[in-house]
Amino acid sequence: MIDSLETILAGVLRHVLKILSVGRFHRKRVVFFSYFGAQYSCNPKYISLYLQEHMPDFEIVWAFVHPDEFKRLGSKGIKVTRYNSLSFLRICMTSRYIITNSEIPAWFPLTRQQTLINTWHGGGAYKKVGAAYQKETAGKQKRAAIARKNPCIYLSSSNAFTEMTLRQSFHHTGKVLPYGMPRNDMLVRQNRDDLYEKIKSYYHIPAENYILLYAPTYRESKKASEYLFDCSRIREALVQRFDGNWSILFRMHYFVMEQLDSSKEYIDASEYPDMQELLYASDVLITDYSSSMWDFALMGKPCFLFATDLNHYDLSRGFYTDIHTWPYPLAESTEELIGNIRNFDSTIYAANVRKHFEDLGNRESGHSAKKVCEYMAENL
Repeated sequence: MIDSLETILAGVLRHVLKILSVGRFHRKRVVFFSYFGAQYSCNPKYISLYLQEHMPDFEIVWAFVHPDEFKRLGSKGIKVTRYNSLSFLRICMTSRYIITNSEIPAWFPLTRQQTLINTWHGGGAYKKVGAAYQKETAGKQKRAAIARKNPCIYLSSSNAFTEMTLRQSFHHTGKVLPYGMPRNDMLVRQNRDDLYEKIKSYYHIPAENYILLYAPTYRESKKASEYLFDCSRIREALVQRFDGNWSILFRMHYFVMEQLDSSKEYIDASEYPDMQELLYASDVLITDYSSSMWDFALMGKPCFLFATDLNHYDLSRGFYTDIHTWPYPLAESTEELIGNIRNFDSTIYAANVRKHFEDLGNRESGHSAKKVCEYMAENL
């Protein structure tokens, strides 16, 4: 019943809110919001940065749930507004471009002279989303169909993402820009070695240390303790295989971290504002089902999967392709993970990653932000 009412209300609001489009239209204004106004991050951030540096004639607006936390952007000539406020909606409805990395609500209307550019927030084609995800209700799928009426363009990181995620799961029939993800430009080009010093300085890590980043996805069904592994033994395995001294960063959902006791075995990096900077500065990644594996592998660095609830996750969520065919060594226990680290073969891994990218039709260009901005400038 509630699901149906939400769908009806969305349809009504779409018509009512169109009145906000009346008045002056700003053809060179771009509105950004990331993760529903929660962050200044991900692909929208890197498109925004390119606009600032190379196309200063564009007006940039960022929307946040807590705009006071991002006042610093004002000194860079960026207007900040409150996400989902009346002012935000008015700005959106009179701007040429809106750029985000997640779905927009079904009640959010756009006119024909506007374009929504959805960059999404994951590369490759791994865990299922949208209509392919079994827990999507009928009402949510109807509202998604309503939202698809907006003039929308998607970015794509691979041919597989275009077909499996955009066409099949999101039922997107419109334009796709196969430019890769702007947030990954620096990972492809590997032109930000300043980030090694930045991250180590931020977390007081000795300059000579290597960094292991542990970044699992969040699941309500999983207890906080189930995310943990034996840091001492993992560190020993890293030293045995790769030599050197190792610092371990944990990047988890805040709900998980607040349930864990503080430990000298790892550093909590969950609140660091830019995941891509952490990936760039890290030497090894451990995750489970996060598409960060795609991002990280662009640098050729070792990525390991630690999936203690694989059978349950596969049944409840599902994958686009068999996880056992992915190039990242897979472990369902700490013992397996240690074995995978100790026996890691860099030559085999590099060949498997290369084939994986070829099979998925990798479209990461290293110049995605530039291409997106040039597209906008050419299509005013």
